Amino acid sequence: NLEPREGFAGKRANSMMRGVLQVALLAAAASCVLAEKGDLYGKDGPQKESIVEQLNHLNFGTHIKKPDSMSHVKLIEFHKDSANCKSFVKDYNSLAKQFKGIVKVTAVNCATQKKICDEYGVKDYPTLKVIPPGGFGTQDYTGERNDKAVYAWALKFFSHFVEKVDSEKIDAFLNKDAGKYKALLFTDKAKTPLMWRGVSVDLKGKMTLGVVQKEDKGVTGRFKVTKFPSILVVKPGQKKPIKFEGKMNDIREIFEFLNKYQETFALENSAADEELAQKKPWLSEAVPELTSLSAQDVCYGADAWCVIVAGKRDADGKLEKKVLETMVASKSKHASGSVKLSFMWLDAQREAVFAKALGIEASPKVAVLRTGKRTRYAKSDDEVTSANLEKFLERVLNSDVQYTNLKGGPPELTKLEPPEDDKKKKK
Repeated sequence: NLEPREGFAGKRANSMMRGVLQVALLAAAASCVLAEKGDLYGKDGPQKESIVEQLNHLNFGTHIKKPDSMSHVKLIEFHKDSANCKSFVKDYNSLAKQFKGIVKVTAVNCATQKKICDEYGVKDYPTLKVIPPGGFGTQDYTGERNDKAVYAWALKFFSHFVEKVDSEKIDAFLNKDAGKYKALLFTDKAKTPLMWRGVSVDLKGKMTLGVVQKEDKGVTGRFKVTKFPSILVVKPGQKKPIKFEGKMNDIREIFEFLNKYQETFALENSAADEELAQKKPWLSEAVPELTSLSAQDVCYGADAWCVIVAGKRDADGKLEKKVLETMVASKSKHASGSVKLSFMWLDAQREAVFAKALGIEASPKVAVLRTGKRTRYAKSDDEVTSANLEKFLERVLNSDVQYTNLKGGPPELTKLEPPEDDKKKKK
């Protein structure tokens, strides 16, 4: 053999060249595999920041049937590496961002997941299907292929559990399921924001969510809300609501915040709260009845001006409806005032002595009672209407009324017996 022998340096150089060639070939092969796969979303897609969830034979079943997603709408795009599919990528990624945390936006690559696509009868690409809440059955999309049109279509399958709360409904909202926290969104939008509707789906059966419009001065004033949107966690008998201080456009942050106060955590003292709500229902009533049992809580110890209407009891045992509605409306109007006003009603027949002492026995009539170092009252001789009540309260707030002192404190109320359980505990 007359050929010169290859030296050590030459061997090493050739070895390195072969290594570089192998790496290049592997990279090219991987590139071909990816191209064949046709993944349009996730790290292998053209938009690396895509949040579309990719489904395959390993996660498809659990994604569709897992318990914590059964209340959600699921949107699935079945695609291949075709021009039509590629032209829709930008719109579909936009949909995923708009629906983040609200509607599950997913994709199935039919080039690699043929079995799933065959099972769902996919023939054209892309094919869009919605799986409504419950996880059973699908609906095919046949409209224009753009994010705006698909967004409107997908929302048709979306249901939510947000209650509309106003001045008339706020006390019932707070008193329902005593012991459990509720959450209120105060908004200046005409429609309930999609974000809040989405959170209500995640917290279904765990926490009740309500929405309050900016225009409802009764509720916004009651909770001293001046910034919109705002989220408060509330509960009957609560001294101060809990305010959400995070990002209002981050649905996961909002969910995590509310989840701390939902049923699992709030029930720690719920038995005691339920018991209190049964023993002292007047604490959560819009206009409670003034009795020997409720007087200290709703008037005497409340550090407020007590607005008392003497009236007749309706067939349902409550204050006659027309007068009650007038009082509720006035309470809402004055909820945000600098002077605290407590609204209540008095059974003029049973509490005749009390009513006569305040000069309101000819029911329905209204008086304002103030207790403390000295007890005094001022009364209105006018008929109880919304306009007359407002005129009277305006004079009260402007110190333009004549007060009469009551020596010895408030008049005596008919003594009522506490609930049986209370009496047993006192023995």
